[in-house]
Amino acid sequence: MSLDSKQRESLGGLDDEDLGSDEITIRSKDKKSFKISKKAARMSKLIRTTTEGDSTCNEIDLFHIEGDIVRRIVEYMEYHETVRPREIGKPIKTNKMTELVDSFDSKFCDVDQEVMFKLLLAANYLDIKPLLLLMCAKVASMLKGKTPQEIRKTFNIRDDYTPEEEEEVRLEYSDLLT
Repeated sequence: MSLDSKQRESLGGLDDEDLGSDEITIRSKDKKSFKISKKAARMSKLIRTTTEGDSTCNEIDLFHIEGDIVRRIVEYMEYHETVRPREIGKPIKTNKMTELVDSFDSKFCDVDQEVMFKLLLAANYLDIKPLLLLMCAKVASMLKGKTPQEIRKTFNIRDDYTPEEEEEVRLEYSDLLT
């Protein structure tokens, strides 16, 4: 699938300049290196602004992100270099990611919670808006339709309220809970 210039522009300036087949190496905090085309890497606003105006910049160190997470992010940017991410409606209508995004993105975010939150934080740090929105939608899909107790269990959140305190909060905010 090929993108026209208007579609590429909306992905964050992927067509700002002719980057040819130039590659950049992204190095993780555990010193693992990943090669990616400069064009795909520019999906990250952090990488784009770091390399802008410096044609000699061929390496980026990501001191805060583990190799496995960088590998996954490189995979995401390479895929979406040519395939526009599907827009995710808000609020989400379902908790089934397969109904919200394409099959690649659905499989991409089908990970355990630790990896999910690391991807979310890395997408935020690297300023990759489509990936950040995808991971936020994944979290939202895990919350949708669940009671507070189910959410606590899903995310291993300790309940700090006694039953009496919980009832007091329910009464105080009853107008918001109906």
